[in-house]
Amino acid sequence: MGEVDNGAAHPRSGQRVKVRVRGHRPWGLAVAIVGHESFGASIDYFAIAGPDRGIPRPDDFPIGAEIEAVIRNGLIGPKPPRWYYLVIP
Repeated sequence: MGEVDNGAAHPRSGQRVKVRVRGHRPWGLAVAIVGHESFGASIDYFAIAGPDRGIPRPDDFPIGAEIEAVIRNGLIGPKPPRWYYLVIP
């Protein structure tokens, strides 16, 4: 696994970051990018489970847990983006 980089001025696509689980939603996880908590971020269950696996259980990613993720893209909008979609490598 590559090095986690939470020190960049603004998160960028492909960057590995540490995230903290904020909550469980029907579509996936609400997370905070450590060091960039003012930005919104989420991980869709599809990006965790993949097309051939089931949806993870909430206790697989407890609220408050810190996990590594990769930024897939930022939501189109103001520069820099204020919402980021992530995947778990």
